[in-house]
Amino acid sequence: MFKNNLTIALRHIGRHKGYSFVNIAGLAVGMASTILILLWVQDELSYDRFHEKADRIYRVVLNTSDDGAGSPTNANGPFGLGPALKRDFPEVVEAVRIRKMEQSAKRYVGCGNKKFYESRFFFAEPSIFAVFDFPLVRGDSATALDAPNSIVLTEDMAKKYFPNEDPMGRTIEADPYNDGQLMLFRVTGIAGNVPRQSHVHFDFLASYSSQRDDTNEFSGIYQHYTYVLLDSPSSAASLEPKLLDFLHRNWREDPWYTISLQPLLDIHLHSALRSEVEPTGSILYIYAFTAIALLVLVIACINSINLSTARASKRAREVGIRKAVGAPRSQLVRQFLGESLSFSVAAALAAALLVVLTLPFFDRLAGKDFDYSSLINPSFLIGTAAIALAVGITSGIYPAFVLSAFQPVQSLKSRVAPFVSGMALRKGLVVFQFAMSIGIICATLIVHKQMRYIQSRNLGYDKDQIMVIPLNPELRLKYEGLRNELLKNPGIENATTSQYVPAGGSAHLNMRFEGKGEEIGQVIYAVDREFVKTYGLTLLAGNGIERPISTDEPSEFLVSERTTREAGYSSPQEAIGKSAALDDYRGQIVGVVNDINIYSLRQEPYATCYAITSIRGHNYLSVRLRASNVPETISYIRQVWQRMIPSYPLDYSFLDASFEQLHRSDQKLSDVFSVFSILAILVACLGLFGLAAYTAEQKTKEIAVRKILGASVSGICLSLSQEFLQWVALANIIALPLAYFGMHRWLLDFAYKTSVGPGILVLSGLLALLIAWLTVGYQAIRAARANPVASLRYE
Repeated sequence: MFKNNLTIALRHIGRHKGYSFVNIAGLAVGMASTILILLWVQDELSYDRFHEKADRIYRVVLNTSDDGAGSPTNANGPFGLGPALKRDFPEVVEAVRIRKMEQSAKRYVGCGNKKFYESRFFFAEPSIFAVFDFPLVRGDSATALDAPNSIVLTEDMAKKYFPNEDPMGRTIEADPYNDGQLMLFRVTGIAGNVPRQSHVHFDFLASYSSQRDDTNEFSGIYQHYTYVLLDSPSSAASLEPKLLDFLHRNWREDPWYTISLQPLLDIHLHSALRSEVEPTGSILYIYAFTAIALLVLVIACINSINLSTARASKRAREVGIRKAVGAPRSQLVRQFLGESLSFSVAAALAAALLVVLTLPFFDRLAGKDFDYSSLINPSFLIGTAAIALAVGITSGIYPAFVLSAFQPVQSLKSRVAPFVSGMALRKGLVVFQFAMSIGIICATLIVHKQMRYIQSRNLGYDKDQIMVIPLNPELRLKYEGLRNELLKNPGIENATTSQYVPAGGSAHLNMRFEGKGEEIGQVIYAVDREFVKTYGLTLLAGNGIERPISTDEPSEFLVSERTTREAGYSSPQEAIGKSAALDDYRGQIVGVVNDINIYSLRQEPYATCYAITSIRGHNYLSVRLRASNVPETISYIRQVWQRMIPSYPLDYSFLDASFEQLHRSDQKLSDVFSVFSILAILVACLGLFGLAAYTAEQKTKEIAVRKILGASVSGICLSLSQEFLQWVALANIIALPLAYFGMHRWLLDFAYKTSVGPGILVLSGLLALLIAWLTVGYQAIRAARANPVASLRYE
């Protein structure tokens, strides 16, 4: 029986090539889209799952709030947390502390004539290899980080610095504190390269005991992260209520600070904390992409259902004959389900080919590093087979029961009851699938509009044409001479140094201001006197920096306009001359500048204080270039650098590119939305094309009679198109309000956002109508221009 049903299905596919092609193509595109998106979703959901004890690993995060009961705000925390937690709580089996040296700044690392700036330099305790699964390919994980000034390199770094020799026992020099005081480290281990699906990636792990800081103190947050390994996943719930008392015993009873536990597996998708080790993903994007995958697949299934029910009358006689010779309904159901599964299998094979061909493009689009081995993963293959089976059953079960329900007498007379022919269902399904497509179009347009808004918004500073260069010991000593040489070139407008740059990290500390009782949280930027001019900030009050910069201790401060508001000053002018204290340093406010966005536009500007200090504590040199002859100017900078700073390589980036990285995930969302909205429309149009072709075929004689009676081609086209366009118009009415509310909710995540105006809604609707008309219009024009004589001979 199976062989017989398969033979009938293949004959049916071969006999109706046009119908079969449209059906299989729609299902193939829908399945390929779903497979690609689920590949991305699977990758996002697999972060940090390669650790064997992942369900028992938690990160200790800092909460800041006035009442001490706030939500987690900082991914980092004080130095002394790890040992104290392990000492005080038996539930903590192991603890590990890691420190990334200045999250954004690159550190100088050298060995012989190989000198580079590296951004993944960490200090870590030996227990890192007991808590996490970062295996060593050389060395002993139990002792590799025991001794001070020992270091573990990844395989890539070992090849980079020691390409033709054994790195074990060799020495490298580094400037981890970026203050010109080089440290020597002995290589004691080689680690495997960190998997891509990790929330933290290191190239260098220096022994924790090598640090110059007192790491037992409950002070100083810096880029310092603490992880604990619990005896069981359930211990976290019992441990959390004890943490506030623990903090008061070991640190201080400061209502501003509390700590909590964050599951390791939540970090990548459920974390929106400050000072993350690396940019994280978002569970909202998982939901959005999964929804798109399901929508495209549902649209493809709807096409198959529509085409099958539309051809019901064509199969009526076949059903009647089979029933007349004794075929039971169950046998007919199995036959038609078998046909649907045959279409699904063929579509799955075509989808697999599409996935293989488009995977490199999708890889670039999604910003991943997929390879073809991902496609032969057993779980992924099982999932793909399950999708094919689900599509076959979903798209075939309704047509199977409809066709098998035909009465033999009516079927042999080719009379099919209107409700059985499925016209009402087809109308509803076409409206539903176009409503989904219109929603995706609208969402895509709004995401694009928001991305354009972000790229064009005034950030409070001029981010264009700023070259950012990491500082090194030699550059610090020769900075004034280098700056003078650079400014001789007319292509260079100005240069400045600072501890941080916008889009590249910050320090969050509390300050005290004259006239304000409590401390105020501030973003602290240590800068020199040229920072305001180089970055194009606006001085709102005061005369700016007046005293010579002679020490590392700030005696003058510039503050942002938001700082003056939070300090309770009635105007920027009132703040001038007021005293301010940062830790043990006391100085005077000499100027007020405009607010700037140092991070993503999802956040409002922070209250910011610019502490005027010497270059010793700075990490970056920022050079503002003029827009003309940029390549020639860069070449000049390179020549000056090689002449004056020969011991270090020139490493630079541009600030506008760094800002774009802040919105990389949103831009990827925009790109993916664009591609899959096109695919959703394509799949919907394939179904509409098939229905229009079938409708034109059914009305062949009617069209011929109308032409003989004098009907024009345009009139016939309008008549044939009108019904389909009415369905799409109804889809607009349903989809646009839902798209409006959905995208309005998405925009709430941005502090600065565009609006969802009626223009985008109208444009989305008109685009859908235009696409539908072009799809149906082709078939309508073809039918209307057919020779009426030949048409009257039809059948």
